[in-house]
Amino acid sequence: MRDLIFTSPGCNSKNSIMPTQLKVSITKEIIDRCKNCGNEDQKHIIGNNCAIAFALIDVFPDIYVGNYYILPLGLDYEKEIRIPLPGIALQFIKLFDGFSLTPRLRLLLPEFEFTIDVPDEVIDQINIDEVRELIGGEKKHSLAPI
Repeated sequence: MRDLIFTSPGCNSKNSIMPTQLKVSITKEIIDRCKNCGNEDQKHIIGNNCAIAFALIDVFPDIYVGNYYILPLGLDYEKEIRIPLPGIALQFIKLFDGFSLTPRLRLLLPEFEFTIDVPDEVIDQINIDEVRELIGGEKKHSLAPI
């Protein structure tokens, strides 16, 4: 089950719009589905099918996750937009990658959540109505204020 929560914190005191926040949950189910990521014939697509990418693929279909950043529009997008990964996600990636030779040990990693700030230029590139419909229709996601 993937839980995604969008929030829009509104405007700050300078009347500039702040980025949309997206809460991401990495569940045991996601870890299990992605436990073989980076093994054998998948080495060339690790950033597209790791646990963090899997959790976000419905929102960002071309997502690529590196060691420090999320590229929500992928590697092939004309302007590389990077969303920094928070510390807890960086620690998870380090542990997850460290168990690449023993994927069963990845199942021992705990579930966790983190929040990312999605820039307006990314929101402009995705069809937010489709995302809202997907989130509402599958009941796997939740769309609500934090």
